[in-house]
Amino acid sequence: MNNISWRHHYLPIFYLKGFTKQSGFLKIFNVQEKRFLKNGKEFSPESFFFEKNANTVIFGDKKNDYIESSYSDFDNEMATLIKRITNSDYTTNYNVTEEEMPRINHFVSLMYWRLPHRTNDLKEILQNTDLGSLGLKIVNKSGERQKVTEEEFKNNPEFMKGFKYYNSLMDSIRGVNCTTPYSIVQNHENFPFLCSDNPVVFQSENPKVYQDDYLFPLSGNRLFIKANRTSDFPPYLRMLVDAVVYKQAQKYVSCTDESYLEQLDTLLEKQNIEELKAEIFKIIRYNAI
Repeated sequence: MNNISWRHHYLPIFYLKGFTKQSGFLKIFNVQEKRFLKNGKEFSPESFFFEKNANTVIFGDKKNDYIESSYSDFDNEMATLIKRITNSDYTTNYNVTEEEMPRINHFVSLMYWRLPHRTNDLKEILQNTDLGSLGLKIVNKSGERQKVTEEEFKNNPEFMKGFKYYNSLMDSIRGVNCTTPYSIVQNHENFPFLCSDNPVVFQSENPKVYQDDYLFPLSGNRLFIKANRTSDFPPYLRMLVDAVVYKQAQKYVSCTDESYLEQLDTLLEKQNIEELKAEIFKIIRYNAI
């Protein structure tokens, strides 16, 4: 295949644009070096949150980016939906239907498993799972399963690239009986917009993505919640969510206001990330303010 893609975003470009405000650009903070890159220079969303050839599969001397194309197809669907949500408000239920909410849930799973630091989790799943339980098997011409070949296949780095996507499809099946409701909330436009390379907020460190409650920033001013929410969403709670998204970042955070990270650092001096997550979910589930 000629002219295949190579810049494979684990945070899609359309998604990052939702955290840019009017300028259309991002300030990038390196959490490992504790500094804004280029003294706070603004970068285009295309410039960060990607890996080279992360979804390029190599067969012999041929390269194929069909996995990236699969991500892109769904990303395009979500780009339209999230734009509609961002341009609407609670008075119209954000112009989203009940049938579309599970699609957002699937998008969250896709994003969660395509994050680079989830690769070790995926390897562990494969090591402890028989391919048959994933609906996959390798057989010979006689229809006999080839267990040795299956184990070799599981350890192939090229298979791992496809398994990231496949595992998200399996999440939809695993969670078919999950009845946890979904909701969307908005925060004040004056809040800075913040995103990181680890944007999904679970209470547990080892969540069941298809089952557990979570919060996920759809954009700088829209938040998707999977939880049995019993209360309104007080404005300051978005700041707690931002603090968690910032603190759990692996390398990069984007933010429209450099001073906002200083405010979050002050907040994090008073509570650690586990305490913050516990407070967030307590307020959401039990209206415990």
